[in-house]
Amino acid sequence: MMDFDWKNIEIYDDDLSVMDILKKIIGDNDQDEPFYIFDVEDIVKKHIQWLKKMPRVIPHFAVKSNPNSTVIKILAALNASFDCASMQEIQLVMKMGVTDDRIIYANPIKAPSHIKFAKKVGVDRTVVDTKEEVLKLKELHPNAKLVIRIAIDGSSEKCLINFSEKFGCKPTDEAIELMKFIKIQKMYLLGFSFHVGSPCWDTASYGKAIEICKNLIEIAKDMGHLETRLIDIGGGIDGIKKDSLNKVAASVNAALEDVDPSIKIISEPGRYYVNTSFTLSARIIGKKIINQGKMTKKNYYINEGIYGSFFEELLDRRQRIPISLYNPSDEKFPSVIWGRTCDSSDIVIKNELMQDFKIDDWMVWRNMGAYTTATATIFNGFTPAAVQPFIRKTAL
Repeated sequence: MMDFDWKNIEIYDDDLSVMDILKKIIGDNDQDEPFYIFDVEDIVKKHIQWLKKMPRVIPHFAVKSNPNSTVIKILAALNASFDCASMQEIQLVMKMGVTDDRIIYANPIKAPSHIKFAKKVGVDRTVVDTKEEVLKLKELHPNAKLVIRIAIDGSSEKCLINFSEKFGCKPTDEAIELMKFIKIQKMYLLGFSFHVGSPCWDTASYGKAIEICKNLIEIAKDMGHLETRLIDIGGGIDGIKKDSLNKVAASVNAALEDVDPSIKIISEPGRYYVNTSFTLSARIIGKKIINQGKMTKKNYYINEGIYGSFFEELLDRRQRIPISLYNPSDEKFPSVIWGRTCDSSDIVIKNELMQDFKIDDWMVWRNMGAYTTATATIFNGFTPAAVQPFIRKTAL
């Protein structure tokens, strides 16, 4: 594969499945705490596929989705770039040898101390969507290269999470006013960015937003912003469905056909890279059967929860159904999965049909790489689940 220090990455035979690896770790270590296994090869394949399907679009991995040090090391070794939202994320990627020109500071609203740090380490590309942020940067980082974040339609039928509710200015008027203001302040306008939502189901949204950015670049140049030469298409690809990248690539590539080669195109994928590479296993530490008239509901208590790997369940964004590691079955029963803390809102599964599980059985969740380890806390004193990276021999 690539030139990389494989220390701390377990190497397994090719014939071992994900379930086999989970069982081996539990058996070899007398495992009691929840844990992840992380398939390193999966991320490498995702990067190669991206470069093949969208060769013009330079991916900047969204560190917020999964700041695991091995994830960052792998992508850094692949010469990927990075989307950072804070001083701490910039420090993390630079510690892995990433240079300032491979980083975009993509948080539209930044703390003054973080801006000062970005200036100190040479991270110049950053995102704005207000006049106030422009003035803040003029004072603290006058050589910053500004990218205006525009708001686009992120309605519920198009994506799960609409980022345009919080960030972005209207492209029809607010963005144009901000361009004028940046010109008056004698700041550097590098380009425009957008985010279609995460994950995005309407892949045509990318093409439509690119068309808006192309038009804004022409307006900017007419204003005298001759240095404007970047479009940032954000993230939003879940990476789980096999055709998700193909559909986005078709929309993006078509919209870029007539874009001048001098215009640089970048992106900020997070879920795409890490979703499918992480698998979580948690142990059942308690079980309670409740009879409700003619219906029996099975309540399970696991050593994980919403304060650990299931933050998106807390926000009612999804319910991910586990499978049994040791005793898979097709028969289903009304079930609830409770988390390990004392908080009565710590519910992983509220009411779903699931197979019967036994105490000390291990539940398994696939596709757990995004916004899981990144949002884990130590509430009630419980530590976040450990991550064991692995690779199979033929991938080396």
